[in-house]
Amino acid sequence: MSDKRIIDSEELLHLIKINSRKTENEEGDLDYDIFVGFDDGTYEGIEIDTSYHILVSNAFLFISQIKGFLEIWDGENLEKEGENAIWFISDYFSDGNIYELEDIERVFKEYIIKSDKFIVVKNHYELFKNMIENPGKSFVVEWSR
Repeated sequence: MSDKRIIDSEELLHLIKINSRKTENEEGDLDYDIFVGFDDGTYEGIEIDTSYHILVSNAFLFISQIKGFLEIWDGENLEKEGENAIWFISDYFSDGNIYELEDIERVFKEYIIKSDKFIVVKNHYELFKNMIENPGKSFVVEWSR
């Protein structure tokens, strides 16, 4: 797991590669939910399940959706907030384009700007708080299932 830090796209790609499974029978170490931020406060999501596949969502995630989630769940107990944030993101990623893990470099070329910087956060609830505070910035949740 990580503390909040900033990394570039090359470091992110390296982290994904070293934490991904090496053979079909292996499990990956950490998973990565990447949110590429745009100036208008929208995000494009990429889920990297380092044991199985890459999923690029077919929908943008809007800052208004994040605010709506926080209006409902903010102030509850942290365990419940975190659990609900994971379900919210799971629903967001329920429809998308699936790629093999071996296609990671191609996915990065298509969806990630090489000069982009990413704020790495430790959980999805922290992700939402940071999206509100830093609209348009790109984020990564580095986590284990």
